[in-house]
Formats: sequence, C-alpha cells, structure tokens
Amino acid sequence: MNSHINIIDVTISNKLDDALVPKSKLEAFGARSDGYLNEFEFINDIPKSGLSQIDYLLSNGEKYSQRYFSNFIEVVFKGNHKKLYTNLNKIELRYDELVVVECDGGFDLGRVINFCDNTEKYKKDLSAEPHNFLPLIRRASKDDLRYFNRKIEDERNVVSKCREIVNLHKLDMKVTESYWQYDRQRLTIFFTAPQRIDFRELVKELAKNFKTRIELRQISSREEAKRLGSFIGPCGRELCCTTFLCNFAHVTLDHARVQHLSNNISKLSGNCGRLKCCIKYEYESYAVAAEKYPPIHSLVDTEDGIAKIAKIDIFKDIVTIYITESGTFRKITSDELNEYIKQGKVKYAETYHNKHHLDEELKFLEG
Repeated sequence: MNSHINIIDVTISNKLDDALVPKSKLEAFGARSDGYLNEFEFINDIPKSGLSQIDYLLSNGEKYSQRYFSNFIEVVFKGNHKKLYTNLNKIELRYDELVVVECDGGFDLGRVINFCDNTEKYKKDLSAEPHNFLPLIRRASKDDLRYFNRKIEDERNVVSKCREIVNLHKLDMKVTESYWQYDRQRLTIFFTAPQRIDFRELVKELAKNFKTRIELRQISSREEAKRLGSFIGPCGRELCCTTFLCNFAHVTLDHARVQHLSNNISKLSGNCGRLKCCIKYEYESYAVAAEKYPPIHSLVDTEDGIAKIAKIDIFKDIVTIYITESGTFRKITSDELNEYIKQGKVKYAETYHNKHHLDEELKFLEG
C-alpha cells in the first residue's frame, strides 16, 4: 500500500507545469458546470430571479463555504458513480471539495457530495459493518489536481486508441469511455454492444499497450447516458440518472398504458433510446386509481346504445365513452358508471397487461 503512495508522490511533485489548470467538473465527474475548484459552485443552482433567489442564497449560501465533520462521507466519481467512505482521520470538509480515497487495490480521487451521519437516506448503508467502508485519506492538493488533469487527457487518448484496436479486431462493440484509477493501477474501459463479446484477445492487446490491469465493462444504453451525463431531458431538467437516480427500475409499456400515455415513440423514449425512467414515478398512484374503473375499451350498454370506454380522467372522476351507433362521444361520472356496473351492463375488456400486440419498435424501448 505504501508503495502506491510513494509512486503518486513522485509523479505529482511540484515540478509539474504550473500552466496546467483544472479541467471542468463536467469532464471530471459528468456534472454540469466549469470550475470545480470554485468554493461557490452553488451559484449554478440559484434561481434566476425573484424572491426565491434571495431565499435560496440565505438558506444555502453557507452550505458550500463552511466546513463540516461527519463520520461517513458520500463521494462521487467520474460517470456519476457514488460511494460511502468512512472519515477515520476526522477531516472537516466542504461540499464539492475534492478528496483522495482508498479503493480496491489503490487510491482514487472524487468529489464530496454529502455528509451522511444519522440521515434516513443512508440508514440502511450505515447499518452495515464499519469494515465494509473504505477510508477517506485526505483533501486533494494542488499537485493532485495537476496530476488529475493529465489523467483526464490520457483517458481521451485511451478511448481513441481502444477504438483503433477494436476496429483492427473487427469487434461489434462501441467504446464509450475510459477511466484511469487515480494511482494508475487499473484502467476500466466501458463499451456497449448488441450482444456478449469475446474480448479475451482484446484484453491482451490492451494490457500490452497500456501496461496496467485492464477491466472491460459492458454497459447498457441507460448506463451510457448516466455515465456521459449533462444531457437535458424533454422536461428541461438534467436527466434523473445523472442527478439523483442511483438504480434503474424496470420500465415497461404497461406502465405507460395505465397512465394513458401516447404510444408515440419519441415521447416515451429518453436520451438513451429506452423508455423514460420517470414513467414509473407515478405509476402506482395511477394503478391504484385505475382499479376503480373498468379497463379502456370495456363495453357499456347505455340507453343510447353500446358504448366503448375511450378515456378515463382519474382526477375529475369522469369517463369518456364512444357510442358506436351514433359515432359520438359522451362524458359520464364515475357514479353513473358504477350504476351501469351494478346493473350488469358493463363487459370488461382485457387488462392492460395482455391487450394489444406490441409492435417491434415499442418492444425495443423496454430493453
């Protein structure tokens, strides 16, 4: 372990070129703005106008300028990878401060994003045995940051070189990103591929070129969007996966149907080309509300003839029915619909889960 520290100290001595300036936090961590050394990074989150701007400054201004102590610190790395560390050295830290931490087989550098003592969000993680958490070593120095800048440049070169080697071996894979562990003891290369790839020969070639431990990691299109970060969704906000969403839930077209969302592919799919994660956020509320009504396309025997349920407004408790004989629409309340149900005048359609054959394009979105 000590040998790693000595190697780093030699590499990042004060002889490094002072002209090197820190790269943007966007490049380093997939976050949203430049100047990760800026202690007042919170400015990017301030509302643009109005009293809300003053309220935000009063309530959050001190957050980024003061130092805090916590036994457990959450740190984020490139690609929005987050992990908890134990603060054995009792270091007081600021939000957004860069720190050196221990990792499997060496050291890495990340950014402080949370102080985790006695918070509900981390209760499950903190209930684990203390030895499960690796230690936070120290704050990052200027020399660390100069060395870190070189690492970022090298990662770009790695991606270019990897793509050349992949083309040479004619492999059906797309190299998306590379990540050098801070102490250069491990190089992780991320890629996407339509199927599993036999990359044993590729690993040998990469190890020969980069002379370090190589880890090839196949990721999904969702993970690719999360790692690349800084995309804006159709809602105008940053993607959920690059900000707060830690795990990907399985989203299907049934989740969209229960909420009566359009089958328009462009509206259902996110930047990753798969169903938007946010489709599932309100699904349970809609599913509970939908239990009060027959499924869409159920038949109702009304005084005007046989009608088909075309739309359900769970907020106003109004059901829109289409009367087949006259070709007209009519709105009825949920109470009126319940009367038809009591009289046995409603023939239930198949449920959301088994009605309609999915076309291939829509099936692809579920992948």
